[in-house]
Amino acid sequence: IMHYALCIAAASLLITSCMEIDNFDEPEAKISGKLIDATTGELYQTDQDDVHIRIWEMSYSTNPSPQDLSVKMDGTYNREHLFAGTYDMIPFDGSWWPCDTVRNVKIGSGGATQDFTVTPYLKIKDFQAELEQDEDGEYNLRLSGRLFAPITDDLPQVREIRPFLSDNHFCGAANHIDYYYSDTYRINLRKMWSALGDMDTGEGFETYEIVVPVKKGWHYWVRLGVNVNDERQKFNYSEIKEIIVPNS
Repeated sequence: IMHYALCIAAASLLITSCMEIDNFDEPEAKISGKLIDATTGELYQTDQDDVHIRIWEMSYSTNPSPQDLSVKMDGTYNREHLFAGTYDMIPFDGSWWPCDTVRNVKIGSGGATQDFTVTPYLKIKDFQAELEQDEDGEYNLRLSGRLFAPITDDLPQVREIRPFLSDNHFCGAANHIDYYYSDTYRINLRKMWSALGDMDTGEGFETYEIVVPVKKGWHYWVRLGVNVNDERQKFNYSEIKEIIVPNS
């Protein structure tokens, strides 16, 4: 009987402790900002949730775990519900030259703004997307563009050019129609920049073309991407073009 009574008492204490109200306030600090392309001064072209801002809450610990803030497709980011404090921050997970960590960013409930400027490894210039109809009445999409390297010295090997097609306005490596993400439609380069473009001006020697079949009556968002053989092999993108294929 004594053993039974002790079990009941322990269970009662456990239930009471579970019903206690959590008195911790929800984090209210927030931060927003832009990822800026150093070559244009405009917002960095990316895909939704493809690149991030990495932050460390230095006021919490001398060796904190990192947190990653998603960058939107338009190159902006916005994060709420952080703990107020001092953070170190750096653009992370993208196809750009290494950049410095911004230290001691104070983030509070009133909000903070921190912009970052990055230099992409490569740019795709003169991007074109043109519909063509063959003799059987079927449609193909011809995507073309040329490469530009803002910095040529020590540029990693250029890996490949790929087409990205999506059925919505999110378009890139994180959001695409899988059929077109195939070795059939990529241009496999695997060359150093000296074989692809001018080392002084950064201008590429060649205009690249990729032709893909598209379906009648479909609505596409399309772009090209190029990457280098670095640790992450993320893509630098062209702008996005909207393509509406006729029904006939």
